[in-house]
Amino acid sequence: MSASERELSIRATRAVFTLFVFLAAFPLSAETDAELADPAALVPTILRPVPAKYAENQRVWQGIPSIEAVSPDRVWIVWYSGGQDEGYENYLLVTTSGDGGKTWRSPFMALDREGAIRLFDPALWLDPLGRLWLFWAQGEGSTAPNPVGFQRTCDGRVGVWGMVTDNPDAGEDAVWSAPRRLCDGVMMNKPIVDSRGRWLYPVSIWRVGEAKYFLPEEAYGANVYVSTDRGETLRRLGVPDGRALVSVIHEHSLVELADGRLWLLSRIPDGIGEAFSEDGGKTWSKMTKTPYKQSSSRTQTRRLVSGNILFLKNGPVEGRDGKDVGRSEITAFLSEDDGKTWAGGLVLDPRDKVSYPDFGQTPDGVIYAVWDHDRFGEGEILFARFTEEDIRAGKFVSEKAIPATVVNRLEKSPR
Repeated sequence: MSASERELSIRATRAVFTLFVFLAAFPLSAETDAELADPAALVPTILRPVPAKYAENQRVWQGIPSIEAVSPDRVWIVWYSGGQDEGYENYLLVTTSGDGGKTWRSPFMALDREGAIRLFDPALWLDPLGRLWLFWAQGEGSTAPNPVGFQRTCDGRVGVWGMVTDNPDAGEDAVWSAPRRLCDGVMMNKPIVDSRGRWLYPVSIWRVGEAKYFLPEEAYGANVYVSTDRGETLRRLGVPDGRALVSVIHEHSLVELADGRLWLLSRIPDGIGEAFSEDGGKTWSKMTKTPYKQSSSRTQTRRLVSGNILFLKNGPVEGRDGKDVGRSEITAFLSEDDGKTWAGGLVLDPRDKVSYPDFGQTPDGVIYAVWDHDRFGEGEILFARFTEEDIRAGKFVSEKAIPATVVNRLEKSPR
């Protein structure tokens, strides 16, 4: 080898070594560092078609659904499942009906994330622009053999995620935006649009004993977040003081009253708490217990296109014999005086082990509801369609009504 060739060889070796040192100083992928720093901030995977491991005969439990009707024909439902219970193996399942809820198929889309990341508490919402949003909570779940309480399901921060489609009427062919994280917390009920055009989000920050993350003290509770740019960015407005009610999971809903006040209704351990804001959600009255009898479970309270308010809950408004009926008797009530009194009483499902109702409505006044039944047994997701006429009558009497129909059910085959 000539002197010039040896020099070239030495230079080449030095170049390779320099390149190796340079590459070694950086991760092989951006995701690797992100996973080490904050796994829950990573974008989940949208699975279409849904792999066999997510099928009905592979799931052992399911529940906590949400619904939205984008037209008289097109209805969407989402719920979550995964693992043996609520925990780090949870994922979302999505289905849609093209005939107004008369027929349903198995989920055509799932959202999941590898590792100890749970996706849970989803919510569907049709915004004023006609776009359909899919929201969910995403955080780290404990993989400990015997986690205690919320430590198995909450990392102390979680996060509200969302993705949106401009063409929800396309059903399974709808094109969705990339999932993105919107803010800290959990939001399992729909946003509302107030008289000022602001989008208000009922976001809960859970207070847990032992957590990976701890937020500022003022952040904990049944928060209201606001967006003034059509959902692009969210900021926290305020939160009522509910510590006296020992509430951890709030699952709250919002209603703007005729006098301009905001009315917040929240799950508490032994019923429903309420608070009011006279300045658009910045400051709130202390949360107090309502006379409504309800087991510790989600309810739904929202204004209808008629201006009346719909209340979906377990059992009669003031209970039976002064007591709540547990997680049984999903029932719809109607108020024409901003929640002062409640009329009707349409029982959607009289059985035990029914819970977590949600509803949407089309401009023609038809209401579309969803709830779950026997999460760890039959594992049913159920749907009903009705009108205010049905609520007042206390039975399904309208031409548009569809009594309880099974959307999805577990198949208990050997695993």
